[in-house]
Amino acid sequence: MLDTAITVRDNVDLAVVEIAATGRWTWQIRVDLMTAFRKALAQRPRAVLLDVTGLEEAERTLTASLLLAEEQSAALHPPVPLVVVAREPQLFRLQASGLAARMPIHPTRSAALSAMAGTTPQFGQARVRLQPGPFAPAEARNLVGDTCLAWNFVALLHPARLIVSELATNAVEHARSPFTVTVTRRRTDLVHLAVEDGLPRLPRLRLWSMNPDAPLAQRGAGLRLVAAAATAWGADLTVHGKVVWATLRTKA
Repeated sequence: MLDTAITVRDNVDLAVVEIAATGRWTWQIRVDLMTAFRKALAQRPRAVLLDVTGLEEAERTLTASLLLAEEQSAALHPPVPLVVVAREPQLFRLQASGLAARMPIHPTRSAALSAMAGTTPQFGQARVRLQPGPFAPAEARNLVGDTCLAWNFVALLHPARLIVSELATNAVEHARSPFTVTVTRRRTDLVHLAVEDGLPRLPRLRLWSMNPDAPLAQRGAGLRLVAAAATAWGADLTVHGKVVWATLRTKA
């Protein structure tokens, strides 16, 4: 994402995914923006904040892209609100197109976040900061397990513990930095797990190695277990490293 002028931030305090696009509006940036947006929707956040104030020469075609994004977010059950941050003349064109009646549009990021912070979020959250020691994965499992039980997510207890154990183990073995584990209830049927560490390198799925003595870079089983157990998962770079996340949804 770094070379495509798209940045993503998981605002865990508000349960909002923030996406910002900067630079000259091109077809490639449009594709990358929509890819990041669909990935954000997979997290089932409280809302997606799309900041387009850093885009240049986007006024004529930006409306169509935002309309497509709004249709995709509205098609979810329940819908995920799309919040836009735009500047003049973007703001004027979006208002003239009628999009302002379909989604909130704010002139600044701070104004958009303030508006969302003024409403009561329908979620719960637990978080712990851990050191990269041998007992950290167990502490992460305990946090997630206790939280799932407190929220009556009994069906998600074991897969959630498995996922956070693998993510925490990766943070200990690869990042070797203090890391934060966050578990969030974003709906009555969905739990979001996030592990943020200090290594600014995105993880990759690798071929499975059954040799326990193989180097860490060659084993690669952890993320495959995460991908198999989670409803959706992904990773994004942050200011200080990266965050790897996964969502789990109870069966209807």
